[in-house]
Amino acid sequence: MTYSYSDIDAYLNGELNAEEQQRFEQELRSNQQLQEQVNAYRLLNSTVGKHQQAEQTLPELKKILDPLTHQYFKKGKAKVFTMRRTMYMLAAAASIVLILLFALPGTSPDNYSFDDMPGATVRGAEDEKAKAAQLFNNKKYAEAATAFAKLRTTTTADATVDFYLGLSLLKTEKYDEALPLFETLANGTSVYTEDANFFAALSAYHLQQNDKAKQYAEKVKEGSRYWKNAKAIKKKLK
Repeated sequence: MTYSYSDIDAYLNGELNAEEQQRFEQELRSNQQLQEQVNAYRLLNSTVGKHQQAEQTLPELKKILDPLTHQYFKKGKAKVFTMRRTMYMLAAAASIVLILLFALPGTSPDNYSFDDMPGATVRGAEDEKAKAAQLFNNKKYAEAATAFAKLRTTTTADATVDFYLGLSLLKTEKYDEALPLFETLANGTSVYTEDANFFAALSAYHLQQNDKAKQYAEKVKEGSRYWKNAKAIKKKLK
């Protein structure tokens, strides 16, 4: 079956009903091309979000620099500066720019983003998985972890539940519980395999299991969503 990007968008935003979601995830497990398309779409959304966040800092920069412009470069009232004073002004402006740039989210092991869990809204009726997804998407990670853990004991194996349980545990700093979940996913064939490599590396990094952290960080492919984060882990472990 062929899926369009609108189908992928609906899946990632939890807009499919239970039957459609199950069919989509079944296709994901065996269709490598679809896995690559989903990962590419996630990367695109993440990149756009970062650019939007960066653009939000530009008004702050303008607010700081505009008074300097009006004070020293008013139309028709240009002032003559000594070379030393000019250099001081340029240095001050450069410092302001650098401060703002460093205030932007940089690439570090823990500066990562992820998508909301799909399936938070199920047409017709809610089920336990949808409730767990809602808790996760509302950033109630401790409650979500409990709900996902319960689901694992009452349903068949589900890579989506395992992945978002792992993320919930990461967000509550239960790295020792998150690591085995991500290791299993990283060594499996689900759509979460690529992302799980990074999160396994991150969990191991926080547990100071450096060899394992390097092992999984090395498996994150260049160009993937978390490649720069994985690179940051390797850099910190040198």
